[in-house]
Amino acid sequence: MENKKTAYARVNSLDRLAPYVLFLSSYLPLFVLIAMKEGCKIEMDVSPLRIDVGTIRDLSRAYLIPLICVLCIALGLIGTFFTFENIEGRVENGSITTIEEVSGLNDEPLAYIATYVISFVPQGSESWENMLALLFLLAIVCHLYIRSKLLLVNPVLSLRYSIFSIRFEDGEVIRQGILISRDRYIQEKDLVKIYNIGYQLYYGYKKEK
Repeated sequence: MENKKTAYARVNSLDRLAPYVLFLSSYLPLFVLIAMKEGCKIEMDVSPLRIDVGTIRDLSRAYLIPLICVLCIALGLIGTFFTFENIEGRVENGSITTIEEVSGLNDEPLAYIATYVISFVPQGSESWENMLALLFLLAIVCHLYIRSKLLLVNPVLSLRYSIFSIRFEDGEVIRQGILISRDRYIQEKDLVKIYNIGYQLYYGYKKEK
C-alpha cells in the first residue's frame, strides 16, 4: 500500500467549541419537548392579554425558557453543521487502513435518547428551582459527555451518518475506536480512509479496493 501514514501520527481534537455544540445537538429532542411544553403553558396562562407593565414582565418570564431552548437548538444545529463541514474538509489528511473488526452502533442513539434525554424531561409543573436543578444536572452530563466517546453517539448525527466500533492495523499496532461515516455499511477487510478527530474517535469513508 502506498499510503504509509498512520492514523495516530498525533491525536487530533475537535475545535474548541465543537464538543459543546455536539452536546447541544445531542439534546435537541429534550429542548424541543421543553419548548413545546412551556409554549403550551404560555398560551393558556396569558389569555386574555392586557397590555401593562405586569403583563410584559410576566410574558418575559414565561417566554424565557422556550427562547433559551430555541437558542440551544439553533446553536446545536448550526454548530454541528459547520463542525462536520470542517471535519470533511480535513479527512484527506488521514490515512488508509484495513478494517479488521467492525460492529454497527446505529442503535446506540435510541438507547441514548431513552437514558440521557427522556429522563431529563420535566414532569408536571416545574418551578424555577427545578429548572435550575435540571440545568445543573445537564452541566455535569455535558462535562462527562465531551470527555467520552459518547461525543459521536448523537440522535441528530444518526439522521445522516452511521457509527461503528472498529479495530484496525496502524503500522505494527492494533487500534480500536469509534468511526462515524456517511457510508451505511462497512465490513471487515474494507479499505477505509480515516481521520482522527479525538481519542479513539475517527471520521472516514470507504475506499474502493
